[in-house]
Amino acid sequence: MDTRRPRPARSPTGLIITLLGLVALIGLLTGALAHSLANRGGSGIQSASATATATTGLVGAAHTPIATASATHTTSATATATTSTSATASDRFQLSVSVSPRTVTAGQQLTITVQAFTPDTHAPIAGLSCSLRAPTDGGKALLAAWPAAQTTNTDGAVTWTLTAPSVATGTYEVEAFAKTSKWSWKADATVSVRGS
Repeated sequence: MDTRRPRPARSPTGLIITLLGLVALIGLLTGALAHSLANRGGSGIQSASATATATTGLVGAAHTPIATASATHTTSATATATTSTSATASDRFQLSVSVSPRTVTAGQQLTITVQAFTPDTHAPIAGLSCSLRAPTDGGKALLAAWPAAQTTNTDGAVTWTLTAPSVATGTYEVEAFAKTSKWSWKADATVSVRGS
């Protein structure tokens, strides 16, 4: 007499759940690895430009990334990542420039202030060398000779006090510019000059 009992048919649900779990784990690990490799920084040169307007006298702004910025990532076994957010002059930055007063007469003093900050949190960036120059977009330059570059203070600011030149009445431009080994940015402001 045969004492073997027929085995009940097994459901494929357990096998499917196990396979889906493995596929999900492989996807997470692949994503973490790809993210880690992508943030090690590339050697390719990129360029981009943008324009913006603001009520502070910012007429246009453009940036040129010279190479991809790098960030430090720490990945745990559960595939979570944290990013260091220290604001240094080597990271990506933006500039804003303001002029006070916006309308001057020849011989009158004016103040030009440049602010350097991080694009995401607007944290000030100290220790960044900034300069003033003639606009690269073809606008009329306020000065024939430009002052020396200055380094931003702990508030991310640098200020120049200048004397309005004797020029024909009109609107003139000032361009602020800063550059690191990985990033550059420029921002323009306008000044109205009443001739002498």
